[in-house]
Amino acid sequence: MKKVEFLYNPNAGSKKIQGSLDMVIYKFQEAGFDVGIYRSMAKGDMARYIEEYITDDNTDLLLISGGDGSVNEVVNAMMHKNISVPLGVLPLGTANDFSTLLGIPQNVEEACDAILQMDIKPVDVGKVNDKYFINVCSAGLFTTVSHEIDIGLKNRFGKMAYYVKGLEQIQGYQPMHLEFETEEGIQEEMVSLFLIFNGKSAGGFDKLGKYALIDDGLLDLVIIKAVAVHEILPLFIKVLQGEHIHDARISYMQVPNIKVNCLNEDCAISDVDGEMGPGFPLDVSVIKNKLRVCTNLNK
Repeated sequence: MKKVEFLYNPNAGSKKIQGSLDMVIYKFQEAGFDVGIYRSMAKGDMARYIEEYITDDNTDLLLISGGDGSVNEVVNAMMHKNISVPLGVLPLGTANDFSTLLGIPQNVEEACDAILQMDIKPVDVGKVNDKYFINVCSAGLFTTVSHEIDIGLKNRFGKMAYYVKGLEQIQGYQPMHLEFETEEGIQEEMVSLFLIFNGKSAGGFDKLGKYALIDDGLLDLVIIKAVAVHEILPLFIKVLQGEHIHDARISYMQVPNIKVNCLNEDCAISDVDGEMGPGFPLDVSVIKNKLRVCTNLNK
C-alpha cells in the first residue's frame, strides 16, 4: 500500500484545517493510501519529524497543510536530508504563494482532489547561504512585516493585517546601501527593497516577479531603488499592479547567481518565504529541478 505522511500546522491561516481533518484523511484513504498523521505544535516540529522519520523508502507522498512558512520549513528539511519524495501542499496559510503558483485550488476538498491526480512536476529551489527557499528572498522595506505581526491578528484579518503593519514601517523608513554582484557585473545602489524570486509572488501579490518561472534555472532580481517617502506608496501600487519592470526607479534582471553585500554599517536582516533569513552578505543561487511537487497546472 502507498504511504502518505500528512503533516499539518493547526494554527495556520484561519485554522480551517481543524474542520477538514477527517475529510482529508478519508480522501487519501479512499485513494488507496495508508495515512500517517503528524500535528505540529511549534515552529521546527515538521522539520524535526522529517529528519527523524521520513525517507524515500518509507514514504510515497509528503502532504502538508499550512502556509508558506510551513512549506519553507518542510522544503529545508527535505533538502538537508536529500529527500526526493513528491510534495503536496494544502493551501491553508494567509498568503499561500507557493500552492497558488502550482495551481492548487484554495478549497481544501478540491485541493485534495488536485493533489491526488499526482501530476508531479520538478521545480527549482533557491538557496541563500545555508537556507533554502521556494518563493522569494528579500530585504528592506515591508519585508519584516510577517516577522513582527501578531499571529492572532494575522489569522483574524488575513492579508489586511500585512497592509496595516506595512504602513507603520514607512514611518521609520531608511534606505540600504547595497552591492549586487551577478554575471552581468556589479551594481551599487541605495535601495528601498530588493526581492529575489524563484516563484512569482510574495505576500499574496502575484505580479511582483512578473516573468519568473519556477523551472527555468534562473532567479529574478527586482531592485527598488531608494525614493522619497512621498513616492513610496505610488511606486508600490505600481509594483503590485505588475507595471514596475520598466520604471527607471526599478532594476530587473534574470540570473542564476547573486551576491548581495551590505555597504552600510548595519542592514536589515533578510526574509526568506516570510520567515527570518540569514544576515548579510547573501550568496543566492538556484538549484534546477531539485524538488518534485504535485501540481494542477494543466486543468
